[in-house]
Amino acid sequence: MMEKKKRGRPKVDAHLTETVYRDSRRQAVNWKYVFDGVGVLMDGGEQIPDNKLLYNLGESKEELVTRNGILEQIGRMDQQDHASFDDCVYIANLAVAAVKAGAKSREIEKAIRAIRMAMKQASPDPEAEENLYKVGVAVKALKRLSENQE
Repeated sequence: MMEKKKRGRPKVDAHLTETVYRDSRRQAVNWKYVFDGVGVLMDGGEQIPDNKLLYNLGESKEELVTRNGILEQIGRMDQQDHASFDDCVYIANLAVAAVKAGAKSREIEKAIRAIRMAMKQASPDPEAEENLYKVGVAVKALKRLSENQE
């Protein structure tokens, strides 16, 4: 008998979040990337001066801030897309600036996802000007969120 072929993506190790989010594997994986995004913020330290706008445990419930969608995209950029740490820090700083300017978390999340997708398209041929242009356009869209809101 022929061995069954495995299809799709390899399984993502989400053992830390699977115990909490037992209902859905997808939810557990999403939370894994949120925690990876928090890791980028913590590792970035002083390079991301206002990181508390994206994630802050605080002393009370009123001080708790967690922008899960943004953190998930930053975590995916780091772990799934293997973007450089400097790129992740740069995008995190743009996200913080957009939050300061009053942009909605969902808008910022979509802008970061667009950057990730443009970077993915550019990776097979990073020298192609069209691909670099698409990445530049996506980054400018995130920058505009911090400028237009003021």
